[in-house]
Amino acid sequence: MKTLEHVVPSKRLFAVPDKILVATDLADLDYLLPHAIAQARASGGALTLVHVIPPGEAIPLDASAIPYLDVADMKKEAAAILEPAAVKIRDSGIPCDVSVLQGYPKEQLVTLVRETHAGRIIAGTHGRRSLKRFFLGSVAHEILRTAEVPVCTIGPHAHQASAFGAPRAILHPVSLCSGYEESARIAMEIAEFYRAGITLLHVLSRNVQTQPDADRVVEWTKAELRRIVPDEASLWTNATVQVEIGDVVEEVLNVSA
Repeated sequence: MKTLEHVVPSKRLFAVPDKILVATDLADLDYLLPHAIAQARASGGALTLVHVIPPGEAIPLDASAIPYLDVADMKKEAAAILEPAAVKIRDSGIPCDVSVLQGYPKEQLVTLVRETHAGRIIAGTHGRRSLKRFFLGSVAHEILRTAEVPVCTIGPHAHQASAFGAPRAILHPVSLCSGYEESARIAMEIAEFYRAGITLLHVLSRNVQTQPDADRVVEWTKAELRRIVPDEASLWTNATVQVEIGDVVEEVLNVSA
């Protein structure tokens, strides 16, 4: 019998984190904070607002820019923005601190996760990028690739978070690549915690349509998705599986809509 108890106990912190890091470039605070506050309230956890100042060579400067960077001044400016936000969060009853670091964001965040034992990172995708470009090269994507904990990415047009941070429906795209069972178990734990419905989705390449056994491939994929749903899941959620054929990003957006 498949049960969620087979998950390493510490993984439970991924579903209900005690500490959440909010990675911000300062321009995205307005849409990140409502979600961060809602998630912290839901899990009973604390927040750390994190801003990382990249090395000078990593910051693009236009022709009129000053050819040097005063890191000390940049840290002060960042703290001057983050500290008032942290005060408001603490006033709402949620523990919150601020961390302003210098270095490459993905490296600094990975280190901070280990030092603080954070169970989640929240980062913004930014409206300047299409979703496809985001997956191909943004800072948030670099964090996704290197972080050892779940990363919650929030777009500027995401619906306002509910006061309790409790999702009603969760869509979990499953890659069927290395590590997919562990990520699916974490998604199932999150669904269990929130008593939310969950859909496990896998997107097959369009090339499958040209294969004579395309129907069998689809059915095998559905069976593999069903296999990773715990037997007792029906007691606390409505878990469904879905297989689509096409472009991954487009299909994820279509199914989520």
